[in-house]
Amino acid sequence: MHTFQERLKDLRIEHGYLQQELASILNISTSAYGYYEQGRNEPSLETLKKVAETFGVSTDYLLGLTNTASTDYEFDDQLTLTNEEMNVVKNMKDLKLLQELGEDPKNVKRLQRCWKFIKNELFIEKKNQEHT
Repeated sequence: MHTFQERLKDLRIEHGYLQQELASILNISTSAYGYYEQGRNEPSLETLKKVAETFGVSTDYLLGLTNTASTDYEFDDQLTLTNEEMNVVKNMKDLKLLQELGEDPKNVKRLQRCWKFIKNELFIEKKNQEHT
């Protein structure tokens, strides 16, 4: 697990945590956390999951099974979704919006026009709030 200890330390430093701060987040002792970075001990599966969630990386990345830190969903070279985007897609699917959009090729263009209108309205609303 040499890769794990290196990635753990790099992520901690990159995110600006002290060992004791991260230990607190993971609900473990500072010495237990220090042992992870030293390679003297390995985390439980639950702790490994918490580490991944804390840093927004996959457990595969932490364990050295992939060099891609992101938890994005990659479908092919041209389509990758972040977790936030994937949640939007799931919500749209639950509401049957994806199905309805797919029923007519013009629906995507209609949706784009609606979204531009909404963004413009939000911009105007924000400007009005700034002037009051």
